[in-house]
Amino acid sequence: MNVNLLEFYKRFATEEQCIKFLEESRWHDKRVCPHCNCETTYKFKDGKLYKCKDCRKKFTVRKGTIFEDSPLPLQKWFFALYLLHSLKKGISSVQLAKYLDITQKTSWFVLQRIQYATEHKSYLKPLTGNVQSDESYLGSPKKGERGRGAKGKTILFGLKQSDGDVRLKVIEDVKSKTLIPLIKENVAPDAVMMTDEFPSYNSLEREGFTHLRVNHRKGEYVNGIATVNGVENTWSHFKRGVKAIQIHISKKHTSKYLAEYAFRLNTKNLTDFERFSQWFSSCENKRLTYNALIA
Repeated sequence: MNVNLLEFYKRFATEEQCIKFLEESRWHDKRVCPHCNCETTYKFKDGKLYKCKDCRKKFTVRKGTIFEDSPLPLQKWFFALYLLHSLKKGISSVQLAKYLDITQKTSWFVLQRIQYATEHKSYLKPLTGNVQSDESYLGSPKKGERGRGAKGKTILFGLKQSDGDVRLKVIEDVKSKTLIPLIKENVAPDAVMMTDEFPSYNSLEREGFTHLRVNHRKGEYVNGIATVNGVENTWSHFKRGVKAIQIHISKKHTSKYLAEYAFRLNTKNLTDFERFSQWFSSCENKRLTYNALIA
């Protein structure tokens, strides 16, 4: 099921509608105390406050989520979520501030909180089948530096299952001791790894993977079934999006933007509303404070 922006607004026109949706997304049919995990709780007449039978503490549906302690109404949070994940390249904090009638500083913090929660959601299934691997670089090098991996750039690492999900990371270097553990962590042992000729991938066969390569230095981009075109296209699309929306992002925050982009890409077969609904599995216990964000 998909809904357009007007239908979305009607569905979440009041705080009560938003609270009900968040209750159902978090607890389904069994409300749980975020303080002690007790399943026996009571709702106050106002419909916004609950109390636990065991620990006797009061709480709201926001407790233990990224919305906790936020003065913004849930309606504005929901709108931000829907816009961020339904627009192909995301949305800038400046534009979102205009839509929600909030300051750019608040808008930026909202987007960073959403990205942080998405970044820290665990992936349950490893990549399988044919998996492409490639490293890339973001940003401009320091003055006087040139070439691959020029100092000052942010180093990116990506894995893409053919016709499937991606895993995107910020890394400190492209040495074998960095790349191989990431591959083993995110890829099933019986997968077929596809890479270019970069030497850091040389030990993949010793680690038990079937390893196929293409040699870019010889102008080779497809070798039988071996190719890394898919993951390279992922980097190209991500960088165009950054250039169009954010213009520049710092290394400190790049991992959160990668998580946001990967989430949209990994849910590309869902409708906008299905993607919005699925995101709520990331909303618990992943709250980012402003002090931590700017530290």
